[in-house]
Amino acid sequence: MYDVFMTSAKVPILSAAMLTSLGLIGMLGPFGTDVYLPALPAMAQNLRVSSAHIELTLSAFTLGMAIGQFFLGALSDRFGRRVVLLLGGALMTLAAAVGAASPTAEMLIALCFFMGVFGSAGTVNGRAVVADLSHGNAATRPFAILGLTISVAPIIGPIGGTALMALGGWRAIFVGLAIFAALATLSIAIFVPESLAYSARHRGGFKTTLVNSKRILTNRAYLTYAVVIWFGFGTMFAYISSSSFIVQNNLHLPASGYALIFGVNGCGVILSSFITALIAKRTHPRRILLTGVVCQIVVILALATIVLTHTVAIWTVWPTLFLLATSIGFILGPATALAMAEVRFASGTALALMGSVQFIFAGIAATLIGFLSSDALVSLTMVAGGMVFCVVLAVIIGTVSGHRAIRATTR
Repeated sequence: MYDVFMTSAKVPILSAAMLTSLGLIGMLGPFGTDVYLPALPAMAQNLRVSSAHIELTLSAFTLGMAIGQFFLGALSDRFGRRVVLLLGGALMTLAAAVGAASPTAEMLIALCFFMGVFGSAGTVNGRAVVADLSHGNAATRPFAILGLTISVAPIIGPIGGTALMALGGWRAIFVGLAIFAALATLSIAIFVPESLAYSARHRGGFKTTLVNSKRILTNRAYLTYAVVIWFGFGTMFAYISSSSFIVQNNLHLPASGYALIFGVNGCGVILSSFITALIAKRTHPRRILLTGVVCQIVVILALATIVLTHTVAIWTVWPTLFLLATSIGFILGPATALAMAEVRFASGTALALMGSVQFIFAGIAATLIGFLSSDALVSLTMVAGGMVFCVVLAVIIGTVSGHRAIRATTR
């Protein structure tokens, strides 16, 4: 249907159908980890392992996402976005289908790693397609819409997993994941043409990838906003990792109460992503980004006040967590657009570096939550506080450097 070796003359238009398809395949990573969360106890019991053992499936999935984004993003700079998206989606479908029949926890852990690797193809290359077809400040809106679509995954994942488990046990969840991956891959085949012209692809191997990586990481603008994304995403993962313990242990609410709070807070991410997409055409992405950063500063001050004054209650904690979740929708899209503005020569590699390190920071944040304090609310305050401090520092350094560069060019 589409020419994989697209010439520079054939530039596709970034349509709503393309963005929706890219959003669906981009959901495979976050949806894949969230969809079987409700089934973890049943999986441990059925496979006769401990809870800690079965939770290694999540670690393996996350590790696969981190590794896969780097290599599959770099590969797409050489072979094109479409072929990597299609192969990643097809192999994700296969891995999930085999996972449904796993006889042992070890096999399932290994398959979850490969699901993470193949699912990352949609995460990194969906954004690469947007970077290929949109430029400068105009990229903020499609990045925000893509983030809006993907942000639905944490909401529908646990709900869908619970429904599928009721129908056919935990194995039905992986069957459902395989079907979803197949449909997402089909939508790419139908609606998403190749976005990277053959003339724009690099011809080298891993050495070229390393050279491009060095150029990208020494670009001050890219590094500034990549740091914002890394620490911003770390803040979000600190919230995700601690939220169930905060709601059930600090607020003493049942699991159903946690599902309600987590779902409503997820709607906050959708709302902020929608607002970002709505105002992107008339508002500079840096201003939108600063809105998200200010929200996170307010959150940290509120959390510190709650912890120090011992005013832990649903009416103080829930609005604070809602604002924390909402802030991320004002940060990721604009920061991605700003980071990619000067590294378009290897956008796949740039996004791969961004995504890989992003998941490393997520893992660090999740680990620190469990080790810093037995009180999840205290841990969240400490981890998120440190992450937000680094975000603010990066924004300040980036702003000062930008002003210096402007003054230098006007002399």
